Amino acid sequence: MEEEKITVSVVVPVYQTPLELLRRCLDSLEAQTLEGVEVLLAFDEPADGYRDTVAPYAQRMALRVLELPHGGVSAARNAGIRHAQGEWISFVDADDWIDPEMLARQVQEGEARGADIIMTEHVMEYGASSQPRGYQSQAMLFAGEDKRRFECDVLKPQTGAGFVTAKLLRRALLMEREIFFREELSAAEDAEFMFRAACAAQCIAYLPLPMYHYWFNAGSAVRRYRSDYAQRYIRSMEAIRADLDQMGDREYCRGAYHSCVLYHLLLIAVNDSFHSDNGLGGRAQRKAFRDLVHTPLFAQSLEHVHLGDFSTTRKVTLLCVKLRFYYGVYLIAKVRHWQFRKFAGQ
Repeated sequence: MEEEKITVSVVVPVYQTPLELLRRCLDSLEAQTLEGVEVLLAFDEPADGYRDTVAPYAQRMALRVLELPHGGVSAARNAGIRHAQGEWISFVDADDWIDPEMLARQVQEGEARGADIIMTEHVMEYGASSQPRGYQSQAMLFAGEDKRRFECDVLKPQTGAGFVTAKLLRRALLMEREIFFREELSAAEDAEFMFRAACAAQCIAYLPLPMYHYWFNAGSAVRRYRSDYAQRYIRSMEAIRADLDQMGDREYCRGAYHSCVLYHLLLIAVNDSFHSDNGLGGRAQRKAFRDLVHTPLFAQSLEHVHLGDFSTTRKVTLLCVKLRFYYGVYLIAKVRHWQFRKFAGQ
């Protein structure tokens, strides 16, 4: 009997994911209307505690378990890429889920348009409420000179273009151009990966369909305090800058890069500099943040502020930084922490 052709390989990195969330994710993958879907569960930890949950799915669908030594999400995704057999690769986080038609619609669009990357939309799930996150109001094709716009938008976090999720990528593009995640990066690693992928692609298609459901976790790595929080993001910003410098022909992305740096400076302000668990208080917190702002990476980007790349709240926060009104940044950070606690309690 001829084996079923694998059209899409779905890579799902798993690390300390609650079983009920993993089941929800796997249910959504099993429900896909597209034929020829394989699922690669890349465990960034021993899979012992998950075997009873995963076994029934493996009997009903094409599913493989990859057990890896703990190396982070980038290493897990790379393992998935290397083991994938499909023409296309999709990345789904273990606590998220996708609509039944998502992969079918993406493949259909990719084949019809001859695209290397197909992007659909995220729906931000906040427990009791949902919020679609739009990029463009209509379907679009980015090719030739038009692709410059998408490449820049990958570096603007609020567009969603830099997320590796809600996208389909042609496996041949990744393998031929040797595009893998940089395993030394553990924050904003998807933006750095997507920037290189977008620059290598010949054509990128976009569909305004909200089909990927992103589960907002107030305790996620993005929002959880870590003593190395700032350094993790600084490493990624320096890696993207190195990409730009090495390419040499992407200077039109430099302004977007500065916006990327400043966006992550604001993340650091909330989740590190003014976090209640960092061991500093009031004036000491503001001094530490001021010192951070004056480091060359952030100081240079503050000379190239493009307020149009930011939401209203972030515009206000950036203006506070520019005016050295660090107490204002402190207050905004406190409000954000209150919001996180509110969402976590839903």
